[in-house]
Amino acid sequence: MKIIFLFFYNFFENFFHLVRIKKFIKKNIHLTNPTIFDIGAHKGKLSKMFHEVYEDSSIYCFEPNIFLHKYIEKVSQNIKIYDYAAGDQSEEKEFSLNNIDLTSSLSTLNKKSFYLKIKNFIIDASPANSKKKIKVITLDKFCKDKDIKEIDFLKVDVEGYELMVLKGAKEMIRNVKYIMIEIQKNNMYQEYSKEKIEDFLQKNNFRLIKKFNFPFMFFQDCLYEKL
Repeated sequence: MKIIFLFFYNFFENFFHLVRIKKFIKKNIHLTNPTIFDIGAHKGKLSKMFHEVYEDSSIYCFEPNIFLHKYIEKVSQNIKIYDYAAGDQSEEKEFSLNNIDLTSSLSTLNKKSFYLKIKNFIIDASPANSKKKIKVITLDKFCKDKDIKEIDFLKVDVEGYELMVLKGAKEMIRNVKYIMIEIQKNNMYQEYSKEKIEDFLQKNNFRLIKKFNFPFMFFQDCLYEKL
């Protein structure tokens, strides 16, 4: 069951979902020498897309699961990879390496979630026994340390931890042009609130310009532009 699910998931992601995103960005978002942050890079599929659209880009990938770095490294030698996470404060935190690496996260699963029970039945999304302490850093501190003045495109996909990433960029958010963030349409994670994410973005003068619904799944990638 898990193998079948992953086959169709990757098929729809590679040949439908990412194709739509790439086509829209290429047509509507014209950037020169952009600085791009890929928070929750996973295997680097979005970084690969960004590199293909903006060949002159500087891409910073955050991916705590070091076993996935070998995939990201294949995208481009110019991509910088960091083995820690972004959050609302700089700290060490326990990271769950789940049975399906797509679902590994700092977030706490809501065990009462009907969606989680269905997902567990199909692919076993429950946490594995493997957990590790990882470094978490705020984007404000990271950008200050690296002397990064602005982010042209910020992509955030961190399995329910998106609001914490945004809260850690309270200063830097003023200098971000575009944000693409995964929005959950389920209650799989404790204390997750898409309303709070949307409220944070609105208060920081971002407007929604496009939604990309993932086929047959309960989440979407939402693209915001700074007003």
